[in-house]
Amino acid sequence: MSSAFGVSFCLLALSFSLIGPAPAQSHAVPNPPASAEVNELAAALARAGSEQEQDGLLERRKDLLNASLLVALKELADPLSQKGDYAEAQRITQLAVRIAEKMGDRKGLGEALHNLGLIYSRQNRAAQAIESLQKSLAIFEESGGKKETARELYHIGLIHRLQGRLDQALEYFNRSQAISEEIGDKSLTAMALNNIGIVHRVQGRHELALEFYRRSLALGEELNDKPVIRNVLNSIGNVYQAQGSYELALRYYERSRVLDEELNDKAGLARTIYNIGAVYNFQGRYAEALACFQKSIKIIEEMGSAADRKDLAYNFHSLGRLYVSQGRYDQALEYYHKSLKIREEVDDKFGVGQTQNNIGVVYKSQGLYDQALEWFQKRLKLAEQMGVKEGIASSLSNIGDIYRLQGRSDLALEHLGKSLRLREEMVDRRGICVSLENLGLVYRDRGSYAEMLDASRRAADLAEEINAPEELWKGREQMGIALRALGQPVEARRNFLAAISTIESLRNEVAGGGQQQQSFLENRLSPWLGMIALLVSQKEYIEALSFAERSKARVLLDVLQAGSASLRKSLSPQERQAEEQQRLRLVSLNSQLTGEVRRDKPDLPRVAELKGNIEKYRLEYEALETSLYVAHPELKTHRGEAPIIKAGELAALLPDSASALLEYVVSDDKTYLFAVTKAAGKAEAEIQLYTLPIKRDDLARQIDAFRGQLAARDLGFRPSASNLYDLLLKPAQAQLRGKSNLVIAPDNTLWDLPFQALLTSSNRFLIEDASIAYAPSLTALREMSRRRKDQAAASAPQTLLALGNPLLANQTLNRAALALRDGKLDPLPEAEQEVKALSQLYGSSRSKIYTGAEAREDRVKTEAGQASILHFATHGMLNNASPMYSHLAFAQGGPDEDGLLEAWELMQMDLRADLAVLSACETARGRIGAGEGITGLSWAMFIAGVPSIVVSQWKVESAGTRDLMVNFHRGLISEPGAGKAKATKVEALRQAALKLMKNPETSHPFYWAGFVLMGDGR
Repeated sequence: MSSAFGVSFCLLALSFSLIGPAPAQSHAVPNPPASAEVNELAAALARAGSEQEQDGLLERRKDLLNASLLVALKELADPLSQKGDYAEAQRITQLAVRIAEKMGDRKGLGEALHNLGLIYSRQNRAAQAIESLQKSLAIFEESGGKKETARELYHIGLIHRLQGRLDQALEYFNRSQAISEEIGDKSLTAMALNNIGIVHRVQGRHELALEFYRRSLALGEELNDKPVIRNVLNSIGNVYQAQGSYELALRYYERSRVLDEELNDKAGLARTIYNIGAVYNFQGRYAEALACFQKSIKIIEEMGSAADRKDLAYNFHSLGRLYVSQGRYDQALEYYHKSLKIREEVDDKFGVGQTQNNIGVVYKSQGLYDQALEWFQKRLKLAEQMGVKEGIASSLSNIGDIYRLQGRSDLALEHLGKSLRLREEMVDRRGICVSLENLGLVYRDRGSYAEMLDASRRAADLAEEINAPEELWKGREQMGIALRALGQPVEARRNFLAAISTIESLRNEVAGGGQQQQSFLENRLSPWLGMIALLVSQKEYIEALSFAERSKARVLLDVLQAGSASLRKSLSPQERQAEEQQRLRLVSLNSQLTGEVRRDKPDLPRVAELKGNIEKYRLEYEALETSLYVAHPELKTHRGEAPIIKAGELAALLPDSASALLEYVVSDDKTYLFAVTKAAGKAEAEIQLYTLPIKRDDLARQIDAFRGQLAARDLGFRPSASNLYDLLLKPAQAQLRGKSNLVIAPDNTLWDLPFQALLTSSNRFLIEDASIAYAPSLTALREMSRRRKDQAAASAPQTLLALGNPLLANQTLNRAALALRDGKLDPLPEAEQEVKALSQLYGSSRSKIYTGAEAREDRVKTEAGQASILHFATHGMLNNASPMYSHLAFAQGGPDEDGLLEAWELMQMDLRADLAVLSACETARGRIGAGEGITGLSWAMFIAGVPSIVVSQWKVESAGTRDLMVNFHRGLISEPGAGKAKATKVEALRQAALKLMKNPETSHPFYWAGFVLMGDGR
């Protein structure tokens, strides 16, 4: 709930004078033009390969040794410098310095040293730049050249500012401004005033900065000096951005953008577009922000070597911020480290500090508090060295929040109080919001709810005033918590609802497709949990269940209701080529990796290298995909259109009085169980709420231990199975008596719990008394049920597509004693037997069966869309770090496929199947994210359009799996006896599991409890 960022945009916004200015802004002193003869000599000197050759040329043409020769050399060097050919520009300018010295031309020497200083500045060689400019300054001060003196003071000030030496920078700018005003040089005065304002802004004196900016702008407008006007407009926008006046900031940036286009200044345009994107990012307009950053990067890349790399670093940094906002931490870190690398290379201390801070923010979001604290302390040290108040304030705020999370509340209050005072001095309004919210959380932890209410109300009011939605919802939620604790439920409810409404609005702005959207709500669900707790305390159970539903499986629900659009079909030929190239690069790397790991003696360093490259290109592919979605807004999923299930609709999900719906909500300190049943002869459903006294972390430990026991075939699992039943189901035992069909909507870590293996009070496994299906949410179950009915009405007789035991390149024939369908990638003869048995069950006219070399990935992609039942019996690999890259292994089938059907590929398919069986290891598992549920192969299959999926919760044994699957399909297609109903999918799976349970060799839950049905079980 703490703020993701303690960095104000007063440092993130790009200032136009961060780098050495372009020639139009360098305030050069005019020189006499050079003749054609002089130009020829200058060109010959530039081509000369050595000083001796140059000296020979000069000796022969002594008559041309004059000031115009220096001008000609400058005209040769300037275009080279602008194109980024600094080495050649430097060589020619150093030649000009030598010639000026040889001639004894002090003015010419001063100009050449000035030009050399600018070239060093553009190369980020600050020490050499200052040395040259100081020499030039000394020459012009000695000769009384005030115009040149003011110019040198200005440029030395620029370099000091860039290096973070703000007091020295201010001294030089003040001196430059005083002299330029004295001699009536309004243009240089305007530039100095602008930079004096920038120093004041960086030091947190925003109002003083605005005063200098306005003076600068007035001079620029008087002169109609468009470059100066453009620069100052951006500077003013930066102040308003830092103060949270985003609409005002946008107004000034848009005026600057018009001038950039009039001036045809690509570098300026890239920076202004970046600044506009930065404001959009703060406003939660993520897709618009991403479009701006991409456009800015494209302009910079088109400029090539002439571009300033610091501009690229700023864009990378803000892309990292955007991905953090969307919960995509791996991508965020990738961009932050790209930005940090450039910033360290160019010695951009401001930028280094910002990125250090935000890397710490990512680690804090991931719960890695020690690493986060280390980065925040680095940032604090650097900010203190530079005297940057904003950096000091944001570091203190973030360090204080880490201390809060570590339970060190006194230290937290100390640091947060210092941060708040600094931000109030600077009138950093968004920063004030952040500090107040973090203070509110400390007060909550200490039980000081009156203080919490005061801090959070101030934060929320200020966030609303500056239109900062992320800070607004946090403030409103914290007010709700405080008001509930203070006995004001009506006001608490109003604030929880306001927080939820703000988050829903932000959700509409997420950039990218389903894979990017699914992580958005993970760190924003606390207002829903607060609302549920409030409603439960008031015994409003039906409404509490509605809010539980509103917090679950939202992306999945959007797709189930509205369908998913095909990205590839909408791309231009150029976009399709870029996407295909990136995909084929991943295919090639995956093929190399699988080939290497399947060797008898893999080259481990090579394996590590390939894994690193694959991770890198995966992130690049995701970034490309996100950018393509932004470029094609017509593909944006319609969100929030599927209505949340109402109490009156729950009965339709209960086919009879023997059925029950169980929905769990796991919060930090307790767990809620909503039990929905229907009495015989009644049309309406009955909802009961049970509060279970188990904290999230304790529940996770118990489930992990129990699941580990089952997966390891530990015979001592029974006490754990009984304890978890008593904790999670026994409170509802009376309501569930006689219920033989359970649908469970888990939450959080409960997705990893095999409920079917829990032991009831009568010492029976739960599956012995009831069939069990799992659903992401009850609303999603309603949509899946509709899809099943629609597909059943439209489809022909069931057809099966089954692939088993694919031929994998470089297979080893050394099989383990217990064959598992996991990443060892040994042959699976039982899987081949499995799909051949299915062929006999369904008959050749209703089935397509592929094994060995024919069980290819491309075949799945081309034929799966026509089958009504899919069955894949192969190896599965869970990727814990990146679950959308979990995969099923098939035969490769061609150069464009790697044989790995990954979850992200699966979710892009358009399937019409009523049932999919992923007969492989851990296909039910993935990343458990608050809100969306479990994302991985099963989630991807739902997105692809399949309403019922059979998947595994651990590494399953091949022979037992074969028997389970054959019996499952036999139960599916068997005709019932007279007077009996046809078996549902979930009942067929239950009966298949019970057969294994009765066999002494496979009676342990390891063999029969691993597979579960997710989705619609009928």
